[in-house]
Amino acid sequence: MHEFFRYLRDHDGVAASATARTFGVTWHKERRLIDLGVLDKPSHRVLRATAFPETWRQRCRLATMGPGNGVISHASAVRLHGLEGCDNDDRIHLLCRKGSWPGSTGEIVTHFTRGLSDDDIVDVDGIPVLNVPSTLALLRAHASETATATALISALRNGWSVTEIQQAATRWQTRGRPGPSFVIDALQRATRQPPSRDYASTGASISSAADQGSRRCSTTSLVTSSQRSPVQI
Repeated sequence: MHEFFRYLRDHDGVAASATARTFGVTWHKERRLIDLGVLDKPSHRVLRATAFPETWRQRCRLATMGPGNGVISHASAVRLHGLEGCDNDDRIHLLCRKGSWPGSTGEIVTHFTRGLSDDDIVDVDGIPVLNVPSTLALLRAHASETATATALISALRNGWSVTEIQQAATRWQTRGRPGPSFVIDALQRATRQPPSRDYASTGASISSAADQGSRRCSTTSLVTSSQRSPVQI
C-alpha cells in the first residue's frame, strides 16, 4: 500500500484502477479507501487521492485518462513542455482522433483531427502530450499572435531547430488551417534576416514576421473544437 501512495505522490495524486491493482489494491480495498474518504473516483476506473491538491497539472493528467485516448495539446502542451507564452492560459486542451468521444471531467476544450499519429505524441511525466513541433503548428488557431510567437522563440531557444518545426508545420498544413501557415511564414521571414546571436533581435523578427503572415491566414481551422464544459480563464 505504501508503494501505491508513493506512486500517487509522483503522479499528481492520480492513478488508474488497473494501476492500483498492480500495487495490490484489490477492488474491496479500493472501495474501503473510497468509503473512508482517502480516495475518490473523478471518472470511470480512475482514482484520486483526496489528500493531494487539485492542481492544473492534475487536471491535465485526468483529462488524458478519460475515454477518447486524448493527448494534451495547444496552450496546455506549451506549458507542459516548459515553453513560454501561455503561462496564463489555465484551460485544458485535449486533442483526440476523429470518431472518438472523450468524456473527461472538468473544464476541457476538446479538439478533433484525422492527422494525429503516434509519432506526434510524447510522454511528459506519464502524461501523453503533443510533441513540440506539432504543438507549435496547431497553436495559433487557439492562442494569440504574441503567445504563438513567444512559444516559437522559446522552442528555438530550447534547442528545437527551424527545420524540425517547419517540417511539422508543413505536414499539418491544409487549406483553412491557420496555425501551420503562421509558423512557416514567421520562420521564413525571420531566417531571411541577418544572422544574430541576440535572441531578443531574433524574437523581434519572428514576432514581426508572424504578425504580417497571420493577416493572410484563414480563421477557420480543420482541427475542430468543442468546449465540453464552461472554461474558467
